[in-house]
Amino acid sequence: MRISQRSIEVVRETANIVEVASEFTALRRQGARFAGLCPYPDHSEKTPSFGVTPDRGFYYCFGCQRGGDAIKLVMDLKSLSFSEAVSYIAERSGVELEFEGSPADAQAARERNKRRRMVHKALAAATAYYHKYLLRSGSTEARQARKYLENRGLNDSTIEEFRLGFAPPRGSSGFVGAARKLGIERQALDAAGLLSPRGGERFLGRITFPISDRRGRIVGFGARAMGDDHPKYLNSPETEIFTKRDLLYGFPQAAEAIRKQQSVLVVEGYTDVLMLYQAGIKNAVATLGTATTPAHLRSLSGYADKIHVLFDPDDAGEKAIERASAAAAELKLDLRVLRLPEDPADWLLENSAEDFSKLLANSIPALEYVFRRKTERARGAEAAERSRIVSEIKDLITEIEDPVFHGDAVRLASEALGVNPETLQQRRSPAASRSTRGPAPADPLQRAGHELLALLLSRPDLGEEPMKNGVGGPSLSEPFMLADEDFANEDQTRIFSLLKEHAGQDLDSLIADERARPMMDQIGALSSAGEKLYPSEAAIREAWLRVGILSHERAKRQTPDYDEKDRIQVETLRLKDALRAVATES
Repeated sequence: MRISQRSIEVVRETANIVEVASEFTALRRQGARFAGLCPYPDHSEKTPSFGVTPDRGFYYCFGCQRGGDAIKLVMDLKSLSFSEAVSYIAERSGVELEFEGSPADAQAARERNKRRRMVHKALAAATAYYHKYLLRSGSTEARQARKYLENRGLNDSTIEEFRLGFAPPRGSSGFVGAARKLGIERQALDAAGLLSPRGGERFLGRITFPISDRRGRIVGFGARAMGDDHPKYLNSPETEIFTKRDLLYGFPQAAEAIRKQQSVLVVEGYTDVLMLYQAGIKNAVATLGTATTPAHLRSLSGYADKIHVLFDPDDAGEKAIERASAAAAELKLDLRVLRLPEDPADWLLENSAEDFSKLLANSIPALEYVFRRKTERARGAEAAERSRIVSEIKDLITEIEDPVFHGDAVRLASEALGVNPETLQQRRSPAASRSTRGPAPADPLQRAGHELLALLLSRPDLGEEPMKNGVGGPSLSEPFMLADEDFANEDQTRIFSLLKEHAGQDLDSLIADERARPMMDQIGALSSAGEKLYPSEAAIREAWLRVGILSHERAKRQTPDYDEKDRIQVETLRLKDALRAVATES
């Protein structure tokens, strides 16, 4: 179900852009605007270039040329989808979302949201209950749990920050009774995965590790047995809000450090995350009993460029690294592999954080690791086995579309296997080649289109007349109208098309259009650039005619028909005369 356009507009109107931006950076008033250091992690600065304009609900950074509204800022800095960002701001602002579709579908969406809110409430209450029981209960089992955590090297501040808990053992008055007093129905407990298949409490007698989503909401638990119970670790079952292959333990606590350092360490154990965090290595997260998946990498790619992975060197781990290597290459991530003789939590009991950081610095690229492991198996193997391994590596290489990563992979594989690089090369499809080709360099038409769009976005009111009626001149038999195809590239075409539909309306109406979502950075940059061009009616008319002239000249070059070339030349001369007349008037 899609969030209704009306709800999106209500969220945008209700959201205070200054309050939202202040979640990520400190702002100081400068007249009618606010300014601060840019919150984007890849733009480090000492002089503020990030500005927020409350009356327009807009932000823009003059340093990294990013801009947009509150929804765009949350999308970028929390790596959320559009609907997730709208929901996040709606919760902050107390807005009840409505959904598109039939009345039955809309009602189903409302019921689903109500059900999820109850599930989140149940999980938050369980977290508080288990945490309090661990810290304050005088039971033998709770004391044993505290002693276990102490023996693992965890201090009280770490336990409290990550809200570790202990579920009372069988026979005790557990969370179900407390939930009843809070008005949480048994149905919500079951939907939250807090009940066992037999209807009892799922995590009885276990240490609990709350697991959060990217928005910081508790969505489930990992739970460790104290005695000989099996399994040793038990996760929440898959629920409507808990999918372990997509989640990472410790993410909310690590997010800020990951964003600042642009790197993340992925480990396999919850205690590993806690000990690393406690040692000052705060950019670590853990998978939930699964290998690192492409979904994990996509989630982390919004925060980090470099990802270190620690994993068990078994067959499943090796295969997971192969899959992750290809996914990382597509996402242009620097994926590296680190091996320790024991779990990080145990290793840190005998070694310092500085020693660990040195090991991280010497970690090797995942592709190189994969190739070397394969060549180790190939040594001494028969020709058929060696041929199979070369074939596997060729298949892995062909999955990498980015040309830089592709070249690195070929080089690493050829060095590791001792074969000619041509042996590993396969013809790449034209589509793949085109998909990695960069944008065409700026040309005069592109620059002219940039100037016109900047003027129109900075003063939409002045653009209404040419948008609706064109630009006239004494040499023109009728006013000249620009068409979408007159612009240099697809981005300019899409922005111009939206401006036409919203002719005469303010910028808010344009950015409220869902089709503007993917172009918010460009729109923000153009709007800010237009303010420096001293927009006026004459400036817009001149820029309008320049785009028309350059578009005609492009069409003249492209057509093979000489009669058509003559016709275009005549029209071009008329447009140039009109431009001179407009320039004289101004």
